Amino acid sequence: MNKRSESIIHILLWGVGYFILLHETSTIGDFRKDAGPYWAPLLFGMLMSQLLFYTTAFYFVPKFLRLKKTKTLIVLVATALITIALFESFVDYNYLVNFFSSENESFLVYFYYNLFVGFIVLLVALSYALLKYWMRNEKLKRVLLEEKLSTEMAFLKSKINPHFLFNVLNSFYAKSLKHNVPELADGISKLAELMRYMVYDTNEDKVLLEKEIHHLKNFIQVYQLRIAEEDDVYINFDIQGDLNSVKVSPMLLIPFVENAIKHGVIPNEKSTIEIALKIKQDWMNFEVTNSIHKAANSIPDNSSGFGLDNLRKRLAVLYPEEHTLETREENGYFISSLGLKIDQAS
Repeated sequence: MNKRSESIIHILLWGVGYFILLHETSTIGDFRKDAGPYWAPLLFGMLMSQLLFYTTAFYFVPKFLRLKKTKTLIVLVATALITIALFESFVDYNYLVNFFSSENESFLVYFYYNLFVGFIVLLVALSYALLKYWMRNEKLKRVLLEEKLSTEMAFLKSKINPHFLFNVLNSFYAKSLKHNVPELADGISKLAELMRYMVYDTNEDKVLLEKEIHHLKNFIQVYQLRIAEEDDVYINFDIQGDLNSVKVSPMLLIPFVENAIKHGVIPNEKSTIEIALKIKQDWMNFEVTNSIHKAANSIPDNSSGFGLDNLRKRLAVLYPEEHTLETREENGYFISSLGLKIDQAS
C-alpha cells in the first residue's frame, strides 16, 4: 500500500468514527448532547487519540523496535499515554465541561476514563505498527532471498567453486611475488579480498561501515590497474567523522563508484572522481562526483553491477523513510549522493 492510499484510508476511518460518535451517542461522561456543544469534546478527544496513535505507530515503534530498544520503547509509550491522558483530562475538567454543567465529576474520574480510552488507542496503534513492521520484514526477507538465489544461481552457472578461485588467486599471488612483480601481487591480493567480501560478508544483514569502505578502496585500487598509464585519471576519497561501530547494509556504496568509473573515466582524457563520506551523529552522507564527457568511449565494463535503479529499490526495502538518494548534473560534473540513517554496532 502506497502512502497516498494509506493516508486516504486513515482520513476516512477517523472521519467515519467521528461521525458515528457524534450522531449515534448522546452522552460521554459529563458531556451530554442536549446540554452543550457536544462536537467540541468529541473533536478534542479524537485529536488526542490521533496524537497518541501516530506518535506510537509512526515514530516510537519504527525507530526503537528496529534498534531493538524494547525497554526504551515501553517507557516512551507509557509516558506518552499518561502525559496525553493528563493533558486531555486537564482541558476537559477545567474548560470543556464548563459549557455543559457547573457540577461535574472529579479530575481523577476524567483521568481514568481518558487513560482507558488512550490504552485502547495504544493497543490499536501497537498492533498496526507491529503488523507494518512484520510485513516490511517479510518483504525484505523475500528480496534478500531472491538476491541470494540469484547469486547462488550465478555461481552454479559458472560451474566454478569460489574456493577454487581463491586457491587460484593465491597461487597467482605467490608466483607474482616469486617473479618480483609486487604491483601485480598487490592487485591479486585486493581482488581476492573483493571476492571474499562479496561471497561471505554480504550474507549478513548489516556489516561494519569500516568493512564496506575497505571493500570500496580495494575495488578502486583493482580498477586503477585497468587504467593505462597515459590516461589522466584522478580519484580522491575523503572521509570525515567517527566510523567506529557504525553498521550499514552491505554493498550500498559500491554502485555509486561503479557508476562514476563506468561513465566518468574516458581514455586519453582528464577524468576526475571525488568520493566524500561524512558521519554526523546518526546520519551518513555519501557523495560521488565524476566528470561528464561528451565522448561515448568510456572505459569498457562488462559487469552489470547493481546499478543506481536497483539500488533505489533496495534502499526502499532496507531503509524505508530513512534515506535520501539524489542525482544531478552541475558545472560539467555528475553528482550522486546518498543520505542514510545509520546504526551503531551493539
